[in-house]
Amino acid sequence: MPAAHVGGQVYPRGADGRFWVRGPMGIGAVGRAETLEEAFALVAANLPERCGPAILGTVGDV
Repeated sequence: MPAAHVGGQVYPRGADGRFWVRGPMGIGAVGRAETLEEAFALVAANLPERCGPAILGTVGDV
């Protein structure tokens, strides 16, 4: 894979409008959120220490 996956993912929960948040690979679920903003706040709160901004390039470029 040409990219390093360090962030989480947000999934819609369905008809109830809530969101399910998974952490970075190997972490599993980190919680549920009522709003999209809360869901992405959970993703950001679970980023690894010293995680910098996304860059255009491959893992070898980091």
